[in-house]
This record gives sequence, C-alpha cells and structure tokens, in this order.
Amino acid sequence: MARRKTLPESVRAKYTLAERLSTLRAELYGDRGGPELARQLNLPVRTWYNYESGVTVPAEVILKIIELTSVEPMWLLHGRGAKYRTQGADRQDAAATAGVSVGALLRTALHMLEQGEGAQPSVVISKGHGENAAGEEFGEVVLLAVDDSSGVPITKTSGPRYLAARGEWLDAERECRCIRIEGNEMSPIVASGAYVAFSKSEESSELLDGKMVVAWVESHPIVRWFQHCGRYAVLRAENPAAIPAQIPIDLEDRVRSPRFRRVLWINTPH
Repeated sequence: MARRKTLPESVRAKYTLAERLSTLRAELYGDRGGPELARQLNLPVRTWYNYESGVTVPAEVILKIIELTSVEPMWLLHGRGAKYRTQGADRQDAAATAGVSVGALLRTALHMLEQGEGAQPSVVISKGHGENAAGEEFGEVVLLAVDDSSGVPITKTSGPRYLAARGEWLDAERECRCIRIEGNEMSPIVASGAYVAFSKSEESSELLDGKMVVAWVESHPIVRWFQHCGRYAVLRAENPAAIPAQIPIDLEDRVRSPRFRRVLWINTPH
C-alpha cells in the first residue's frame, strides 16, 4: 500500500515553526542555549535540536514551551502578533518562574485564537497549586473571598462553596480577568506572587469606596484599597512601608480616563 504523501503546506508549517523555535532559543538562552532549554523542558538535547530542524513537535511540548518562555501562542504557531506576553527583562523571570498551568494556558491560547491575532490580554493566568497547613493538596485553585472577614481559604473541603468559587474563578480565567501581584504593596493580605480575579463590569466610585480594586494607572494594572473622596479617589496600599503609600486619582480627568474593577477573589500562593 502506497504511503500518503505529506502535504507541502504541512511541511512548510513544520519548518516555519522550527525557525521560530530556533529564534526563541537564541533570544532567551543564547546561541549555545539548547542544552539548558532542553533541560528545563525535561527533554533530551538531541530531541530539542530535532525540533529545531523540523521534526514534528508534540502538543504537550508546545504548551510547555509557552509556559516556560511566555511566548505568545499566536506568534509561535503562526508568526503573527506580539512575540511575548511579557516585555524586556521580565521574559527571563517568566521563563524561570512560569506560574501558568498547562490547562489554563490551553484555555488562554484558544481564547486568543478565537479573538484573532489582535487580542492582547495583559493578564497572567494563575496556576493555583499548593498545600495547606496539613499538607493537603489544594487542587486546581485555592481562593479567599475578598469580602470574607474569616480569611479561611476555600478548598475542596468547603463543599458547594468551593465548587461555586472555582467556577467563578475559571470564568475569570477564560475572560482574562486575572492578574498576578508583583511587589508587597498589599502584603500581608495579598502577597507578592498571588493572583486576583476582578469583576466583569465597572461600578460607580461610591459603591467601590472601601473595596479592594484593580486600577489601571497609566495603563498599568495595580491592586489597592479604593477610597472615594468626591471628585477624587485615593488608592491606598495595605503595607505602610509601600512607596507611594497612597495614589490620588482625579475621577474627572478625561485624558487619563481611570478604570477600576472590584477584586472578587484572591488566589494565594501560600
């Protein structure tokens, strides 16, 4: 029985992917960085160089590469759009401490592909694995409700409450409504490395008074306490040592057009 010929388009796709893998390795690990990249991917060195030469790359390896390097799935697979989810020096940090689960990455990649190459979600999806004080594994997500004064983590043992919270968190992941906290400005309530999920819609500044919010300051998202002061609002850090401890916002500034969303869930890494 004659073997089916490989379609030229498939061959071309393999080699263009191989070229992008080679570019990625050279940019992040250097001209001789193949062995280190292979080690971090838990692959034999020869296998990695086979991928760079055009050998078919399994889907699970593609997802590991996306997780490790913070490369944009659209660019890696099709050569379109931005190359990285993070910029500059953050790429190396992302490669060293990737916090995105394979499942979440796949959901995010599919979401981006559905939106088209122009989609640029500036969020990081949480891995959310860990252990509690008893050494029991949390599962996929462990959450704290922001308005819950008890501060008790919501785990699988929380029953229906956990299932409801997990469903809401997964909705936030799919809709790119999660961000990763960098820095200790909100410590100890929200530690560096934690993730927060924010609401779908904006609310009036009066309703947000005293709430924890995600605020986009000069297009950069930060998490702070919101204090309504008439025309102005104050974004307050939890940590008194934070600099600045307070950020005043002119709510009537039409040029900067401030945006605020209520924080709903905290996914703690601890």
